[in-house]
Amino acid sequence: MDTYEPVIDNPYPAPGWSEIERVEYIDPLILRREPKAVQATRRERVDADYIVAAPYTLAYWLDGQRREVTVPSGMLTDLSSSPAFAALLGIRRVGRHLEASIVHDFLYLAWQYVTDGTPREPRDEDRRFSDELMRVAMEHAGVGRVRRNLIYGAVRAFGPGPFKGENPDNFVVLPDD
Repeated sequence: MDTYEPVIDNPYPAPGWSEIERVEYIDPLILRREPKAVQATRRERVDADYIVAAPYTLAYWLDGQRREVTVPSGMLTDLSSSPAFAALLGIRRVGRHLEASIVHDFLYLAWQYVTDGTPREPRDEDRRFSDELMRVAMEHAGVGRVRRNLIYGAVRAFGPGPFKGENPDNFVVLPDD
């Protein structure tokens, strides 16, 4: 499979936002498993063995205004990244947090692909937005408070490196069936 760079409108709000009030899942999350294609394009990350198969949109209300973020089709994903010790706490790659995790992963990559003239650099306020949107999305998906706080705490503690690191070849062209 060939990789591509998606054209992405800036999904991040302007600095100074205050609160993400709620979210609404608009589209069903559709994933494909194409292990050979993923391994061929992401040799350094063979754990990213799923592909978002159709655009996936989530609506959210930020400071009273409805907005949307759409994950483009073709995004490689490892589902929900979780260290080995998280499994001991019952946090797995798949669960009620999955959809929020996919949007979060996209937001951790999107700054590299924004083409609206904004700087292509990672900004701390964009990471804070990404993490907070994930927290609120998990709450609206029915993830319990303890589990939600563990996941949120982990992304806040361990997220700076993955957010700021450039990760090429994050999107693949899906074959026609």
